[in-house]
Amino acid sequence: MKFIVFCFLVFVASNFAKSESATPTPFPLDPEAGLQTPGIIKRWGYPVEEHQALTKDGYILTIHRIPYGLHDGLSQNARRPVAFLQHGLEASSSNWISNLPTLSMGYLLADAGFDVWMGNVRGNLYSLNHTKYSVKSHEFWKFTWDEMQEFDLTAMIDTALTKTNHSSLYYVGHSQGTLIMFSKLAEDVAFASKIRKFFALAPVGTVKHIQGLLEVIAKDFYDGFEVLYKLFGEDQFLPDDAFMKAMLKIFCEDSAQEEQSCANMLFLISGPSTGQMNATRVPVFLSDEPGGTSTMNIIHWSQMVRTGKQQKYDYENGLDNLWHYGSVTPPEYNLANINADIHLYWSPCDWLADEQDITEHLLKNINPNSLKESVKLDDFSHTDFTWGSKAKDQVYLPIIATLKKDLAQNGDP
Repeated sequence: MKFIVFCFLVFVASNFAKSESATPTPFPLDPEAGLQTPGIIKRWGYPVEEHQALTKDGYILTIHRIPYGLHDGLSQNARRPVAFLQHGLEASSSNWISNLPTLSMGYLLADAGFDVWMGNVRGNLYSLNHTKYSVKSHEFWKFTWDEMQEFDLTAMIDTALTKTNHSSLYYVGHSQGTLIMFSKLAEDVAFASKIRKFFALAPVGTVKHIQGLLEVIAKDFYDGFEVLYKLFGEDQFLPDDAFMKAMLKIFCEDSAQEEQSCANMLFLISGPSTGQMNATRVPVFLSDEPGGTSTMNIIHWSQMVRTGKQQKYDYENGLDNLWHYGSVTPPEYNLANINADIHLYWSPCDWLADEQDITEHLLKNINPNSLKESVKLDDFSHTDFTWGSKAKDQVYLPIIATLKKDLAQNGDP
């Protein structure tokens, strides 16, 4: 079944590539292709550390840290404000450092004088350990982004704050990394005291108007979660096992056209290419993609597409929902509860963080006193916020300027 699903995705991506792209020019494989986050960081001469965060329900999460930059003019032991970066759906910490150092937010923040921490939620390739369950067990994969907001964010952010002796930090999320923070702040109001500012790139609350692969799964395949379990398996969604690696090698590495098709599999989620992606870096971007998640999490996203709501996972049984939530229907997250400073960066070209969802849900429901900024950008697909050539000037540097202004006015968190 995995082979059928994979071939379907490659077929769609191949035809998408033919309709969106000219014949690609062959290019040599980047030496960073295949390297993981620590290896890429070390290759550019930056310091890197790995830290583990233990969640209340037993997951062991890996956080990657760049404790200082190469060009910030500070001593290595100087106290620095903390910037925490959280990846999106099916992604990992590598999203923040896999572009060139002059274009990657992780390096830019480090060189601007920040202590950079990059999280990895449960189920991605860096967070596959548990105190009780094996990654091969069904129990390990029984989670959605509900648990990420409830347990993972608490564990990772508390670890960063404890290790650095800070009381609060700056948070930058992308895609699912924004969804879990919106939901965390809505449900745990006191958590806002740990978040000095929240920058939401390609922000997601609802996905009613989403386009692309998730829309197809939700509308064409979804007929109750049992159907998706049969199609994709009950545990890891499209697992990064030997079979899938072999298929990726066959379909993504044998020719320039196939590399383009593989790259366009990303566009099935993020939206058509805007011309911002450096083609020579695609093999590096894909080194950790897909980052890994549970089929149950993809089902949760599919439910959101169908309901148009930002709500907890639906067990599709009134008694099960009653057991978990105290109500027969899953409760919604109330964004009006959020009292942290929020800065939104979004684009109408983004298929996943759709403009209509942003305007009808996020902008409508976030408390105006919390919403400090809403920046609408032209020609940004979903992945351009982490890998695009324009992200430095239109997203990263403005964020750094806002951080420095806040530090000058209010001091170190």
